[in-house]
Order: sequence, then C-alpha cells, then structure tokens
Amino acid sequence: MCAKNIDKEAKAAEKAAAKAAAQEAKAAKAKTKAKAKRKNVGANEFNFFFLHGEKIGIAAAVGIFGMMLAGGAGLDPFTLTPEQITDAANKAEKHIDESEVTPQEYDEALVNYDYGEYAKLIKSAVTVNAYETPNRWEQSLFPDKNKRPSVKPLPVENLRAVACVGAIMYKELTANNAAAAMGGAAGGMGAGAMGAGGPGGAMGGAGGMMGGTGGETKGRQWIAVTGSIPIRKQQAAYGDLFGNAQYLDDARDQPRYLYYELERGEVAPNGDVTWSKVDVLRAIKKENNQWNGVGSEQVGFSYHAPTFSSYPPMAMSCPPMANKPFGEEIANLPNIPLNSSEQIEVQSAELERWNKLQEAMNQIDESTLLDRDPFEGAGGSAMGGGMGGMGGMDSGMAGGPGGMGASGGMGANGMGAGNDWLVNREAVAKQMLNAQTVASVDYYLFRYFDFEVEEGKTYQYRVKLLLANPNYGVEERFVEDPTATEQKIVASEFSEPSNPASLGRSARIFAQSVEAPSRPGLEPRVRLASIYFEQESATESLAQDLSMKLGQVANFKGKPHEAVNVAGALQTGMGGMGAASGMMAQQSGGRGGRGGRNSGKATVDHVSDACLVDAVGGAKISGAELRSPGKIMILEPNGYLQIREVKEDARELGRYDGSQSGGMGMGTGAAGMMM
Repeated sequence: MCAKNIDKEAKAAEKAAAKAAAQEAKAAKAKTKAKAKRKNVGANEFNFFFLHGEKIGIAAAVGIFGMMLAGGAGLDPFTLTPEQITDAANKAEKHIDESEVTPQEYDEALVNYDYGEYAKLIKSAVTVNAYETPNRWEQSLFPDKNKRPSVKPLPVENLRAVACVGAIMYKELTANNAAAAMGGAAGGMGAGAMGAGGPGGAMGGAGGMMGGTGGETKGRQWIAVTGSIPIRKQQAAYGDLFGNAQYLDDARDQPRYLYYELERGEVAPNGDVTWSKVDVLRAIKKENNQWNGVGSEQVGFSYHAPTFSSYPPMAMSCPPMANKPFGEEIANLPNIPLNSSEQIEVQSAELERWNKLQEAMNQIDESTLLDRDPFEGAGGSAMGGGMGGMGGMDSGMAGGPGGMGASGGMGANGMGAGNDWLVNREAVAKQMLNAQTVASVDYYLFRYFDFEVEEGKTYQYRVKLLLANPNYGVEERFVEDPTATEQKIVASEFSEPSNPASLGRSARIFAQSVEAPSRPGLEPRVRLASIYFEQESATESLAQDLSMKLGQVANFKGKPHEAVNVAGALQTGMGGMGAASGMMAQQSGGRGGRGGRNSGKATVDHVSDACLVDAVGGAKISGAELRSPGKIMILEPNGYLQIREVKEDARELGRYDGSQSGGMGMGTGAAGMMM
C-alpha cells in the first residue's frame, strides 16, 4: 500500500515538474517575442523614411507624372504619322550624305593628311638635312661673315627753339657807321689780339672788319634751333651692323652726316600745327651773303660734325652780332656746352682761315646737292673735317680730338679739308694717316637760325638727318638688299618736335630773386630783371630789382635807357677810337657796363606782356647758410607756361650787370673773321 502511494506521489511530482518546465519555457518564449516586438517598434519610430523611402519616391513620381499629364492636356495634339516621321528622317540622312564639307570650312588650322601617301614615305630614305644641327660640332676659329644690312639712322635729340634778338653787322656802308668802319679798318685783323681782358677782347676794334671794309648794324629778331646728333650711339650701331660684314670699307662704315631736312610748324590758337618744309640752303646763302662776316663760334670744334665735299655744315654759322656775344642759345645743354675762355682763345687763332669757308657756300648747287656721290674723294680714309674739326689746317695746332673716325672724320690734329667746300687740300693727305675710329664726344651739334619768322606767331620745328648710305656702290653680292646699293642717301625719322617759340616783345624777363613768405598766408617776394632791346639803335638796357606780385603782368613804363655793354662784346659805337679802344675796353676783363649814345637821355617801356603765375623757393635750409632754389612760373603772351630759375638766369644777367668777369668768351670780333 505504502509502495503504491510512493509511486503515485513520484508521478505527481514528475508531472508537476514537467508542467513547471513547460510554463517556464512558455514564459521565456513570450519574453523573447515581446523583446523583438519592442525592437521593431523602435525602428518604425526613428527610421521611418529609411523603411518607407521607396514608397515615398514612387508616390512623388506618380504625382509629377500626373502634373505633366495635366499640363500637356492643353497642347496641340501630335499629328505626324509614323510614315511622315520616317520620310523626314530619310530626307535628313540624304542631305547629310550629299553635303561636301572640307576641313577648311570649319577649322583652317586642321590639316587633312592623306595618310595613305604619307605612309609610303617609309619606303624612301631619310633626308639627313632635316636633322642637322644649326651649330657645327667643330667651330671655326673665326666666325662667319655676314652680308651688309641696311641702316636706319638715329634722329636728332633734345631739339630746342629759343627766340633771340640782337644787333647784326651787315655789309651795307652807311654814313652813321662810316667813321667807326674807318677807325676799325686801321686795326684790321691784328688789332684786338688777346688782351688781358681774356678772349672776350680777342678781336678788338669797334667795327673792325676784315680787309678794312665797314657795314651797317641792324637790330634783328630770329629763332635759334639747336639739337644733339647722337654720334656715339650711331657709331656703335654701325659697329654692330658692319663689324662682322663680308665687305668692310673705312669710308662707308662710319656715319657720314651730309645734310638735313627742316620743317617749321606754325601753331594755331587751338594747338594745331601746320608743317611746311624750309628751304634750308637758300635761307643760309641768303643770310651769309648779307652778313659782314660771321660771328664767333663758342662751341668746341669737336662738337661740330665734319663737313664733307660740297655739303653745308650741320651747324649753321653764327651771325656777326655786335654789342654782345652769343650765349647758351647757340649750344645745346646739357649735351653740348659752351667753350671755356681758354678754348675760345685757341680757336680764335684760325678765324681768318674760317672766313674763307663762307665763300665756298656760294659754290654749292642746291639742285644737285643730294644727287652727288657722297663718298667722292674719300679715298678709303678720312676726308674732310670741315668746320667740325678745324684745328689748324696745316699749322699743326690741335683742333679738338678726333671726329668721325677712319671712315670720314676729322683728323686727330687738324681739320682735313673737303674738295670744294674747304680750301686746303693738302690737309686731306696729312690727316688720312691720323684719322680716329671713335668720336671724341657723344653728340654733334645741330644748329639753324631761322630769320623767316614773324611777330605774333608761334613756331615749332622738327629735323630729319640725311646720311651717306654706307651700302651705296657696294657690290650686290655683299649686301642683304641689292636695291640698297643704288641709294645715295639714308634718312632718319623726324625728331620729336621742339618746344613752341615766339618772337619776344620789347623786353625779356629774367628771375632775379625769390624770397619765401615770412608767415603762412603771405605771398613770396619776387624780383625780376628786364632787358630791353631797342631796334633802331640796336642797343640794350637793363632794369633790375623790379618787384612783382603773383598775377601781375611784367610791363614796366618809363625806365631809363642806358645802353649796356655786354661782357665780352664789341663796342661798335666807339667811333674813330678804332681797334685800340676796343682792345682797351676788353682788357678790363670784358665786364658789362653802361654807356652809349642814349645814356641817361631817354626812357623806354619794358613791355614783355608776360604774367607772373607762381613762385617757389627762397626758404632757408635748416642747418646751412643756403636757401632753396628760387623758381618762377610765367605765362608767355603766346599762351605757354615757362619756368625760369634764379640760378640759371644769373648767368645771363651777369653779362649785363658787370658781375661776370672775363665774359662768356669772344663777342663778334672783327666781322668777317669768325665762324
């Protein structure tokens, strides 16, 4: 019984355990299912677009398609049939096939190669020349020679125009100056000599003329045109062009300046310029035939281009001016300065011979001037130093170091004469052996005096240089351009136009001093000097310390006319005192002074019509006993502004007020004696 009960209890316990296990498994399964369900719920909350993006995209596409259908509902219906579409496609294809289109029609740079023909080249031998190097592996000891190239000359630089006024000696003999001419004739050439007064009195003698002839003194106005001919640069250019040429020629391989073309431009009130060619040779001959000789040359001989056979000089001779010497207007600063007193003294020793050169001017035929052989008589060496290199002809005196060089320049110690223009042919042979190959200066002087100008007009100038063609007459096989061997002349471009210039009024204005204002708001104190030229008596007077205010016109009425004797000038009004008096006047150092027939007896009006616009400078420089440079700006009557500096004007004023000792050099000396 007991055993039976025990088995029954065991089965009940086993059944209970199995039920418990089943419940436990069911609970675990329910827990797992609940956890998975919770996970899915989280994904739906935080990844909605990720889970349903595809559905959203399809819905959007359906919406857009619907909108397109709705928008196209109002369009015209497509009426072409399939047959019409096929026909149109066939026509288009036929048009394309029948069209002829070449590469050049749409791309000119495209090269249409025939590659079939090009491929056949593989059967032919390779051309060696196409692969040769331009430089040889074994260089020659001497470089290959080249053919002679053509030349383009360099133009004139720094062209400048300056209005001038003065008393010029003419050949006409009048009763007024007959006594002076007779007095000067006694002294003649040797009367002045070189006195203690320096070269300013070299050719003393009031009205002393070559050969005892007299003349008339007239007041004239003119414009001096000067420029710098770049000889050094031109020689360097020739050296570059012909230094390695197959054919070399001493007479051709150096610049040879023959002549020039000059154009005068008349400036209209609106600024327009009307250019016209100047008959230069006619004008020079006209003036030279009227002058009683020529004035002294105060520019060194080395700055003058050599003058060749039958050609006029590149620097026109100065007129024989009385009562004062020429100043910086006949040079071309800063490239070409005036001579020092010592240089002028040396040059004056040969002035008598220079006068003979003027006679040769009348022998020049202007109609055939540029048709001549520019190398005639060159002899392969130097010919003609002319006015550019006169040192002493055959006197042995050095005339300025060098000139054109082996091709046609001045000799080292003399001038070397030309065939017709110069007179001493023996000097040619002497100087052929001494010709230099490089010019001694950087620039040659260009100069022209224009007397054919009128008051009230404004002028500008431009110049074209004419040189001998270095390839003229050379065999064609030596020249790059065979046609160049037939041209006698090569020309430069026209130079830059000069500054505008007008003939002045009765007075010339100079800056004398500028003082800075004592306190802000005040104007600077300006003092001017005025030089008045009287045409009738050909005399000048000086008015100084003329106080000016800004905006004031520099016209001064009723100033005393005391004739001024400019430093270094001839005193043509000294009458029968003659040459001795002239020399005595210069032995005091050539200082300017007062005197003349109108001294203290007349008053004149200094009229310049120039307006003082502005002034600067004059202030004391801190820590030094110096003041800043004084400058004034004046408005000229022709409407152009001009700057004048106190320091520069002091040199010109020093010739008039007696402060310049020794003068600027010789004045005009004996008319007919100076070049």
